[in-house]
Amino acid sequence: MLAIAGALVCLTASAQQELMIFKGDKPADAGLVLSGWGSGDIRESGEAVYIGSTSLQVVTQSFYQGGRIALQQPISLGAFVSDPAAYLVFQVRLPRGTGSLYTGGYGRGYGMPGVPGMPGMPGMGTPEMGGLAGARGGRLGGAATGAGRATGRTGGMLGGMTGPPMGGAGIGAPPGAGGVPGAPATGTGRRTGGVTGGYPGMPGYGYGGYRGGYTAPTMTTRVMKQMRVVVVTTDGKQYEAVAPFEPPITDQEGWFPIGVALGAFKGLSPDAKIKEIRVFGDAYGVFYVGEIRVATDPTPITGDAGEEQIVAANDLVRLEARASAGITPLKYSWDFDASDGIQEDAVGRVVTTRYRKPGEYIVTLTVTDIYGLKKPFVATTKITVNE
Repeated sequence: MLAIAGALVCLTASAQQELMIFKGDKPADAGLVLSGWGSGDIRESGEAVYIGSTSLQVVTQSFYQGGRIALQQPISLGAFVSDPAAYLVFQVRLPRGTGSLYTGGYGRGYGMPGVPGMPGMPGMGTPEMGGLAGARGGRLGGAATGAGRATGRTGGMLGGMTGPPMGGAGIGAPPGAGGVPGAPATGTGRRTGGVTGGYPGMPGYGYGGYRGGYTAPTMTTRVMKQMRVVVVTTDGKQYEAVAPFEPPITDQEGWFPIGVALGAFKGLSPDAKIKEIRVFGDAYGVFYVGEIRVATDPTPITGDAGEEQIVAANDLVRLEARASAGITPLKYSWDFDASDGIQEDAVGRVVTTRYRKPGEYIVTLTVTDIYGLKKPFVATTKITVNE
C-alpha cells in the first residue's frame, strides 16, 4: 500500500498535532508527482537527505519559476487553518553558493529540431537576381556542456522561395541562401540558430532551438532571499505566502526550517483540500527540501540585543541579535539611540553603525513575527562612546 501525502497524523509529547506531507520517502511511494513550473524544476535527489532516503531538489529562477508538487490524494488541513500557531513547515538546505548564477553543467539538455521558417517573399530584382529556393535546415541541439546557463537547441529554418522576374534593377542583396543549422549556445543568449533567405538580404522568420539542461551554482554569493509558496485547492483556488531564507549563521549548509503561517494564506478555508504545493525562490538558485509538514508552534519570541560595548567615537559598532521563536520567521528592527524616540534605524539580524559624539547610547532591538501572529519582543543594550 502506498504511503500517501497526508496519511500520517500524529500527536507529539506536548499534545500538538502534526500532519506529515513528505518525510524523505520516494515521491512515487508518497503519492507525490513532481514537475517544473515555468523554467524551474524539481526532482528527487539523494545528494542531501534530511530524513528517509531522498529529498526534493528545487531549481528556481524567480518567484514564478520553480517546482510543483502534486498530491495524488488531496489533504484537508481542517482545524489547523483556524489555529494562529499552525505553520506549513519546509525543512530546507542550501548548498554552498546557493542563489548564485549558473555557470557549470547541471543535468543534461536534450535538443529539439529547429522550427521551420516562414517562406521568403518574392525577389524584387531581375531574373538573374531573383531569390533561390532555400533548403530546410534543422538538427538536434547539443547536450548542456557549455559554460553559459544552458546549451541551445540549435536548428535552422526554411529558406526563401524563388523570386519571379519583375524588371528593373535589383534592389536587394544577393539571392537568399537556404536555412543553416544554428551554432551551440556559449552563455551569451538563451536561443541560437537562425537562417538567411527569403526576401533578398532579409533573415528568415524561424526560431532556433530551446535551451538545454540546467546548470549548477558555482559562485559563492547568496542571491536568494525569500521563498514563495503557493497552495492550490481542489476547487482550483490558489493561495500564496512568502517567507525568508534564514539559514543559521554558523552553518549555512545545514538543514533549517522555514515556517509559513497558515494564516498568511489569506482566505484559506478549513474545508479546503490541498491538491498541490508550489515552491519558488526569488532569484536563480538551487535548494533542497527534506521534509514538508503542518505543525503548531506557539513558542513565544525571546532573545537579547547583545552585550554592552565601549568604543571610541567613529568606530564601527557591530550589533548582533539573538532571538528565537521556534519555526516562526522573524524580523529584527534596531534603534541606535533611545534618547530621540524609538525608530527603525536598521533592519537585520546583524547590523553596524557609528557614533560621532561621545556619550552613552541605549540601543533598542524589536523582534517581530513577520506574519504578526506572536507578541513582539523588545530588548536593549548600552553603547558607551569615548573620545
